[in-house]
Amino acid sequence: MKCHTITLFFILITEALCFDGNDKILLSLSQSFCSIIVTELGDKTFFLAAIMSIKYNRIAVLIGSTLALILITIISTIFGLVIPELISILYAQVLVSIVFYGFGVKFLYAWYTMQKEKEELQEVEQELTTLDKKLMNLPDPETDQVNDNVTKSKHPHYLTIDFIQAFTLTLLGEWGDKSQITTISLTAIYNPFYIFLGAIMAHFFCTVIAVHGGKLIANQVSEKNFNFLGGIAFLSIAFINTYMALFL
Repeated sequence: MKCHTITLFFILITEALCFDGNDKILLSLSQSFCSIIVTELGDKTFFLAAIMSIKYNRIAVLIGSTLALILITIISTIFGLVIPELISILYAQVLVSIVFYGFGVKFLYAWYTMQKEKEELQEVEQELTTLDKKLMNLPDPETDQVNDNVTKSKHPHYLTIDFIQAFTLTLLGEWGDKSQITTISLTAIYNPFYIFLGAIMAHFFCTVIAVHGGKLIANQVSEKNFNFLGGIAFLSIAFINTYMALFL
C-alpha cells in the first residue's frame, strides 16, 4: 500500500512538471480521478453501497448510487465554475492548495490515531438496519401481508424502492463530503470538463467495486491504510498546485 502511494506521488509530480499551461488534460483527469478514489474508498458512501448491494437488488443500488453521484458532481462543478469569477486564478490555486493540505493532514492524523478500524462499516450497517424497519417492512403487493424478507426482490415495486433508497442515501451522504469539496476546488483551477469526467469515472469505479464486493474489501483491507493513502495523495496534489501557483 505504501509502495503504491509513493508511486502515485512520483506520477503526479512528473505530470505537473511535464505539462505546460496549455496542455493539462491528463493532469486534470489524473488529479480528479486519484483524489476522488482516495476519498471514496473506505468512505461512508462506499460502505453504504456495499451493504445495500448485499441486502437489496444490486442493479438498482448501482444505478441509484451512480445517478446520485453524477448529480452531486454536476452541482460541485457548477460551484467550482463560480469561484474564478469571484477571485483571481492565483488566489484560487492558493485556496485549493490550503484545502488539500488540510485534507492531507486530516487523513494522516486519522491514520495515526485510528484504533477502531471497522467503526465506519458498523455504523453504516446499523443505520441501514434501522432504515429497513422503517422503509422495507411493507405489505406484499400480492397478499397484502407484511413481508420482512423483501430484499433483493425482482418485483418492479421493490426495485423502485431499492433505487430510491440508494439514490437518496447516497445523495445525502455525499452532500458536503470531502469528495464534493475536492471537485469544487479542482474545478476552480483546472478545465471543468476533465475534472467532471475524472470525478465521474472515479465515482463509478468505486461504486462498482462497492456493489461487487466492497464489504469483503472493507473487511480485508485496513481502514488505516486508506487514510494513509489519502493523506499522501492529497499532500502530493497540494504540493503540485503550490508549485504551479508559484512557478508556472
